[in-house]
Amino acid sequence: MKTIIITGMSGAGKSQAIQILEDLGFFCIDNLPEQLIVTFLNLCKQSASGIDKIALVTDIRGDIFLDGKTSPLEEYKDHEKDVEILFLDAEDEVLVARYQETRRAHPLAECSGNLLEAIQKERRTLDHFREIADVVIDTSNIKVAELRRKLRALLKKEEHQTKPWVNIYSFGFKHASPSSADFVFDVRFLPNPFYKKELRELTGEDQAVRDYVMSSTKAKVFYDKLLDLLEYVIPQFTNVSKNTVEIAIGCTGGQHRSVTFAWLLAEALKEKGYETRLRHRDITKNRLEQ
Repeated sequence: MKTIIITGMSGAGKSQAIQILEDLGFFCIDNLPEQLIVTFLNLCKQSASGIDKIALVTDIRGDIFLDGKTSPLEEYKDHEKDVEILFLDAEDEVLVARYQETRRAHPLAECSGNLLEAIQKERRTLDHFREIADVVIDTSNIKVAELRRKLRALLKKEEHQTKPWVNIYSFGFKHASPSSADFVFDVRFLPNPFYKKELRELTGEDQAVRDYVMSSTKAKVFYDKLLDLLEYVIPQFTNVSKNTVEIAIGCTGGQHRSVTFAWLLAEALKEKGYETRLRHRDITKNRLEQ
């Protein structure tokens, strides 16, 4: 019995995900408390219902992820080979905007000072489930149609997939460090194209900027060593049933050096057969101060 447990941040798209899986033939239940999931799945296995594909949503609404509580779901997953946890995430500012747009109350609003604090508290509470998830999908910059394609691809490839998916994104340290990446690399030690007048308004997506960033010996050496490290460590994640690896590359503002390295690494890993998604978090943000 194929089972997908959908969890993650409130507002990250769990309801859309389960609707998509329902269209793909899954028997779906939304907002099921974690304590009842194991009981429900055992009942399905023991019955003659004929259900062979189940998708369930569980999240912070059930008051089940509080610190100090043992998760029966995690123990169940350790003993069942055909159970996967799908964690949906999104950046804090995106979640804030979505809640402001829909005017819905966050599940932790009553025990938090404001919306952002509620989101940050939820993130801390769910952090362990993000770590043990088989697949993590960041919905910050994707629409429902792309989420549908990702879930279809996941279901189609999961039996044959031998390499983890790789999410690579650039960011600027001045706009806050990432909190969810498996690896964070700092390239602020490299010469900054911002101080070249002819390159200032360009980004690492432009060949002229990439040529400048990679013109130094230390940039080439660092890139080669970084790629060697990633080639070694990324496949190791399959040994712990983790199918998504998140890599963040940071510079000061997130427009030049980090974009260059993220772009180059994404291209290199694609050539080596990895399913790779590239995103530049801060590429359009103000660059007046570097």
